[in-house]
Amino acid sequence: MMERKKIITGDGSVSLHVPTLNETYHSRHGALTEAQYVYIQQGLAFWHQQTQASSVSVFEMGFGTGLNALLAAAYAEQQQLSIYYETLEKYPLSPEELSWMDYDQLLKGDTTTQIFHQIHQCSWEVTQAVSPFFELLKKKMGVEEYASKTLFDLIFYDAFGHHAQPELWSTERMQKCYELLRPNGVWVSYCAKGSVRRSLQEVGFVVERLPGAPGKREMLRAVKSESCTFEKKA
Repeated sequence: MMERKKIITGDGSVSLHVPTLNETYHSRHGALTEAQYVYIQQGLAFWHQQTQASSVSVFEMGFGTGLNALLAAAYAEQQQLSIYYETLEKYPLSPEELSWMDYDQLLKGDTTTQIFHQIHQCSWEVTQAVSPFFELLKKKMGVEEYASKTLFDLIFYDAFGHHAQPELWSTERMQKCYELLRPNGVWVSYCAKGSVRRSLQEVGFVVERLPGAPGKREMLRAVKSESCTFEKKA
């Protein structure tokens, strides 16, 4: 069992600290703020604005506290966008750890609390409808074991940092991400490490360095360059 301790981040939202890795599940500057900015604003909303599609398939590396899934489900409701969301987690949170999470209270949406509880109550390895617009499949495994016949439009890459688990940021893992995406698919992460950017480019992604969430200078967004039509920044 991985030891995890509750912490309060800069925006008042809860996260977890793993002493053995000296790593946190979210930014100490603000768990909710970072997730909303990186994965929703620069990921999901970016993709949606570019495509104007009515449905999207999302793969998440690192289910963790379920915050990214909750925000994606909330976006789906707001935009009436149909989302299929597949996520991996090797070390699920305990019931006590889940009770510490306060994201539904901070978001204050009418259906947010219900959705948050449903996300965590969903059985593992079974696809379930959390809402009319959000379908969820949670898989209890690491990315090294993962194989899929499904291709995705969007990848939320939310693994622990490179210093804690460098193998999750290798060129081999970025190649796997590339293969999981449809043409024009988007990969997005809080990470801005130069070696990760170079690995993404090496396997074929067109990579953007964007301003990071509060407290962080940069983040990365990458687009699968095959038949790519999105506008790219230098």
